[in-house]
Amino acid sequence: MSCRMERLLFLILAQLLTTATCDIDPDSESEENDEGDMPDHWTYKDQDWSKGYKLCKENSQSPINIDTSKTTFNNKFPSIIPEGYNLPETEQLELSNNGHTVKLSLPDSMSISRGFTQKYLANQLHFHWGSATTSGSEHTVDGIQYAAEMHIVHFAAKYGNLIEAAQKADGLAVLGILFQVGAQDNKNYNPIFDKLQDIAAEDAHVYIPGFDISTLLPDQLYRYFRYDGSLTTPPCFQTVTWTVFNETVQISQAQLGKLENSLKTAHGTLDSNFRHVQPLNSRIVFASFSPLSSSRRIVPKEDSNAPAEANKSVDSGHFTLGDTLAVIFGILFGCTVLAFVIYAIRQRKRQRSSTERGQKVIYKPAATMEA
Repeated sequence: MSCRMERLLFLILAQLLTTATCDIDPDSESEENDEGDMPDHWTYKDQDWSKGYKLCKENSQSPINIDTSKTTFNNKFPSIIPEGYNLPETEQLELSNNGHTVKLSLPDSMSISRGFTQKYLANQLHFHWGSATTSGSEHTVDGIQYAAEMHIVHFAAKYGNLIEAAQKADGLAVLGILFQVGAQDNKNYNPIFDKLQDIAAEDAHVYIPGFDISTLLPDQLYRYFRYDGSLTTPPCFQTVTWTVFNETVQISQAQLGKLENSLKTAHGTLDSNFRHVQPLNSRIVFASFSPLSSSRRIVPKEDSNAPAEANKSVDSGHFTLGDTLAVIFGILFGCTVLAFVIYAIRQRKRQRSSTERGQKVIYKPAATMEA
């Protein structure tokens, strides 16, 4: 074979390899747009994404409305335990505005495995929010849409990277955290929210020191909803195991305002970046806890640095096994005390009655017989 022919074959092979990999570039932003979507021009204003992404109209799409009265209790779901979430300050994390959301890159030294069938490695977290007139969570609970929502995206370790895992049935695991507005700033979120002004322009990015990512999570990691769903952005791969926590996280109105107003795109302010609720169809939504009634109120978690009294919360409608046992033992103890009081009263009445009868007896000596 001549040298010219060998060179021609080499060029053809190189071109084929380039063409095969250009759509999924591990070093490009498209690897991690929101939850692993590919390069595109989709928007949140026109959500008829099925025109370009057929999967977006399939039967297992996300987000959904979680009807708590129809959830199925699964007592085999343990508390979620994040591993490696406490990052050193030497770990530099990229915070970016990718035109769809604010995204924080995460190292794959972070992982979750307890509560799942396999180990999942972290890749990134991002937010969904509304506007001054619209709430912005993607998932709703009993029809209620919350102020905003954060997703922490993980991929199955066995697949090696997000792009490969996103196309596998068991490839992704996303933790969903719902936000409510409170009176105080949540200082745990300052490393992110304080830098939003620095990434106002689309495609802008900065690096921030590592911090304890677990402080962004609710306290009650043992109360959550679980269902099989999809990415909430194109291409809508139905490969996500969703974990939506029952307890919300509280941020201030000022912090929410930073999300709603800080970031820009080529078309204006980046806001209302949430997908509308999708049909549940035949899917089952599991709960790691058993409600005693269908009524439900999500408990907000405030800033861990706020006064202890401010962080107290009440969960109405949901009881753990310990709560149930405590109620049962309380009732039994009350019955025991009541029975003892009744017994004591009856005994006292009997003694009083005996005394009264004794005072009325007239003593008569027995007759004696003389010899």
